[in-house]
Amino acid sequence: MTRMRNWAAGLAVSAIFGFSFLFTRSALDTLGAVELMFSRFLVAAVLMAALAALRVIRLDFRGKPLGVLILMSFLQPVAYFIMETQGVRLSATSTSGIVLSAIPAGAALLAVPMLGERLTPRKLASVLLAVAGVALVALAKGREARAPGGEARMAGILFLGGAVIVAVFYNVLSRKLSADFSPAEITFAMMWTGALVFGLTHAVMSLAAGAPVLPRIGPDNLAAVLYLGVLSSVAAFFLMNYNLARLPAASATVFLNLVTVVAIAAGVMFRGERPGALEFIAAAMILVGVTGANSGGPKRAADKPASS
Repeated sequence: MTRMRNWAAGLAVSAIFGFSFLFTRSALDTLGAVELMFSRFLVAAVLMAALAALRVIRLDFRGKPLGVLILMSFLQPVAYFIMETQGVRLSATSTSGIVLSAIPAGAALLAVPMLGERLTPRKLASVLLAVAGVALVALAKGREARAPGGEARMAGILFLGGAVIVAVFYNVLSRKLSADFSPAEITFAMMWTGALVFGLTHAVMSLAAGAPVLPRIGPDNLAAVLYLGVLSSVAAFFLMNYNLARLPAASATVFLNLVTVVAIAAGVMFRGERPGALEFIAAAMILVGVTGANSGGPKRAADKPASS
């Protein structure tokens, strides 16, 4: 039953993040990038506060390592979103996909020295197979959309590399902090950190430009902001932190590769895109890799929940 809950959480995260690209593109038609990040995390922070006030979730930060929690909250969502946004903006689409696909493998490898987790050859091979599937999709998309002189800039590579490092440390720190904090407490800290940092940034930029400080949330973007704030921020990150508290880093993070499969499906359903043979092969590689990384076997100490 526990493994089924982990699978359900991982699949839900992949589905939410996979469809978030459609809502992000829609919201960016009327909102600036920083304004959108402030809006989504403001909605998320207010929702978390409401859940705490209604006692739907329980929060207790007394006597816990708040410094490490705050550090992790600055890594994700603040530093990661800044670096990913800049990296994607400055890089070719294929390059972005390939570099960011290294996150699950990096988290699995870093968990070995930092958390003492054991990575069996089969699990490592499964993680790398899923990563290779994402890289294959990125290469296929890049070949389709390649324009003359469209090589990625070095600045974009550096930003994307920074995003990978940040995401890897977030995944490992979240699992480590799960010994002291519940998934709700970790998610609460992340959402409020994002709201405060991006809110302050948006306010400074708006005042400097003589523009309104309040985000321009209206009928044209309300649905997208609610999706990104409620589902893509609160629900998805809560489920990620839930899995990171109960699974080894290799098993928890490999689900992120399924985002690529969901994004392909979303493009077919809502944008009329037609995936080619490489996309189908890549999707199969990702599915096999995710299944292998989370398949059964003897339960080791590292697989036990870090907190209840």
